[in-house]
Amino acid sequence: MVAADHVPTAGSSARWGLARLTAAAPAEVSRRRAQEQIDWLREYAPRRINPWLIDERRCIPPYLVQDFGRAGLFGPLIEERYGGGALRFGDLLRVHEQLVAIDTGLGTWVFTSVFPGTRALSVWAGDQVKEDWLPPLATGRTLGAYAQTEPGAGSDFTQLTALARPSDGGWLLNGTKHLIGNGTWAGVSTVIARCPASSATSTSLVALAVPSSAPGVHLGEEHLTLGQRGMVQSRMHFTDVPVPDSSVLAGGDGRAVAMDSMNASRLCVGAAAIGSLKRIIQLATHFARRRHIGGLPLSERAWVRRWLAETIYRTDILEALVYDLADRLDAGQTVEMEPLIAVKVFGAEWAVEAADTLVQLMGGRGYDEAGGAARMYRDLRVYRIFEGTSEALRDFLGRRALRQPHQVRAAIARTCGADLADRFTTALHEAPAPPARGSDAPHDQVATAVMWIFAADAVRRRAPHHPAVHATAEAVLQHALQRVRSADQQPEGISPDRLDDALSRYEQRIADVTPHLPDPRTA
Repeated sequence: MVAADHVPTAGSSARWGLARLTAAAPAEVSRRRAQEQIDWLREYAPRRINPWLIDERRCIPPYLVQDFGRAGLFGPLIEERYGGGALRFGDLLRVHEQLVAIDTGLGTWVFTSVFPGTRALSVWAGDQVKEDWLPPLATGRTLGAYAQTEPGAGSDFTQLTALARPSDGGWLLNGTKHLIGNGTWAGVSTVIARCPASSATSTSLVALAVPSSAPGVHLGEEHLTLGQRGMVQSRMHFTDVPVPDSSVLAGGDGRAVAMDSMNASRLCVGAAAIGSLKRIIQLATHFARRRHIGGLPLSERAWVRRWLAETIYRTDILEALVYDLADRLDAGQTVEMEPLIAVKVFGAEWAVEAADTLVQLMGGRGYDEAGGAARMYRDLRVYRIFEGTSEALRDFLGRRALRQPHQVRAAIARTCGADLADRFTTALHEAPAPPARGSDAPHDQVATAVMWIFAADAVRRRAPHHPAVHATAEAVLQHALQRVRSADQQPEGISPDRLDDALSRYEQRIADVTPHLPDPRTA
């Protein structure tokens, strides 16, 4: 029970990797379009974007949606025949880097609308769905959403409970999704759901294009999030929603759609982090040069200079990694899952850490919402959570490297060459035997080593004229590999008995009181 239109399948690329899969504009055309959008944003933002008001009102003004649509910001991954810009990945990421540097909240909203919001349809939908939805999505006349997360399941789609059952001529969808960006604004959503093993799909998951106007779709409560307040994030409820076979994506392979969406979004998180890091360095330098403490500009204090140096190194390393992967995609290659995880973890962690330090550096002005640093921190904080938390991705990558070392070595060899793959294999062979299967203690340092292999290789390829950056990346990689060899593990942590004892003592001291007023969002 799948659509008959020709669409890519998981066999079109490495199953867990990322590939272009849609036609792109010629290189010069794509580059020109991207530069025109960047120039437009630089001229438009000072006149028409008010991040403080968007944050305070928890709403993006309608005129911004219209103006962004006319500028082509919603259609970069949509083919030209459907009215999109068909930008190449490197050009698209440059535009996104610029937009996030202007405002993290708006940049994240556009990235949510483009990568999970439209890519699933532009890549995986059949002809009729593309003809119906891609033209209005490309111009912002309607918005797209991607509905995977549930109250009991995030990026681990094996825990999803939303269910699509075969019905006459299609499917019946039931379930609840939450924290869905654009959820109540979208005209169409890509919904990831489980399906019975007996159904005619290639995996236990199915991806469906579901219009918000379909009977049985109930747009639910909006979440009052810490940051990203301009973009609506809401629950969506599905009760016996009829979905025709023509709206099944990827020939029934929902797992391929889910992995593609997460991988593409992780690459975009990296570009967003680059824009944020560069803006943070600008703001910190402007403030530190004006602010004097003890007769010296703050910019001349040792800790500030060390932090700026480290943050610039990190920005250069991340930029090399992100745009190296973009170049590969634009050359028609498939990018492995492992370096995309590195992009997401490094980008999210470094950007959030830098935003926190910016608040600290600015002191009271950083804590004051009027200064912008606090809003930037709040907006960036979710980067460590969505598309897989940093901790979950590290654990997954480390566990994969230990249990399937040949597969990870092959991914390193395909991306970085035999030399770095051999260094990884040698470090694993020299490491002590891993602890019992139930322990995840060694996963973190193994994951760190794998991620730095991809980062060091990208720096070597893209920054040959910056020896200091190359030396920094190589030194960190050597340290990470040494930690694998020596099994330099962190303590296992607190035992269940000791934790229960601590909670008991705390309850006696401070009780267990939660202020609460009835509200469906807290149910």
